[in-house]
Amino acid sequence: MAGKHAASNSSFDNRKKIIIIVIIALVVAGLITGGIIFFINNQKKPDAPTTATTVASTQQTTAAATGNAQTGTSAAQSSGAESKSQGEAQSSSQTSKSQESVPDIVVPTHEGVEVTYFNASYIPNGEAKDVTTGESVSLRDALGTGYAEGALTFNDDGTFTDTVMTGVESSGRYVVQGDSITATYADDRNMEITVTSWSNGAPEQFSVNYGGCIVYFG
Repeated sequence: MAGKHAASNSSFDNRKKIIIIVIIALVVAGLITGGIIFFINNQKKPDAPTTATTVASTQQTTAAATGNAQTGTSAAQSSGAESKSQGEAQSSSQTSKSQESVPDIVVPTHEGVEVTYFNASYIPNGEAKDVTTGESVSLRDALGTGYAEGALTFNDDGTFTDTVMTGVESSGRYVVQGDSITATYADDRNMEITVTSWSNGAPEQFSVNYGGCIVYFG
């Protein structure tokens, strides 16, 4: 009986050892698997911040570009509005200056004939004639060196400015009646103007007598 009991204990010890080995093997396998998973996760983690940083950078760049575009648009609109305002103020200032610089001159008119005005600016067309001889003369000889920058401007408020004579500005008032223009300078001199053709209520071709020299416009 003693021998049989000893054999039974030996068999039990062997099974116990096998179970322990299996458990150890499972633990080791688990540790290895965990190590592999941990290693893989560590390899992937650096990519996540890079992606997040790239996305954040893209969003910031887009937001900055949008902000700059909106700022540029606002600045352009503000600049446009300011330029328009300055232009209107300048135009108003010029009109006021024109009206202030021209005294209340009484221009001769024909009774019963409608009085009209127009808005246009003219420069000499290069043709000029001597009143006495009828011969052609150069504008430089007739008007002086400043003629190249001179102009005759009529405003729709009944005033005009004349810088044809050597670039010196003279102003006055005028009226349109029928096919004729009557104009008077601020110093009470009458402008001798002859219109030869009209277009849309404004003279298209005309001439002015400047001190014995007929200068042509249009």
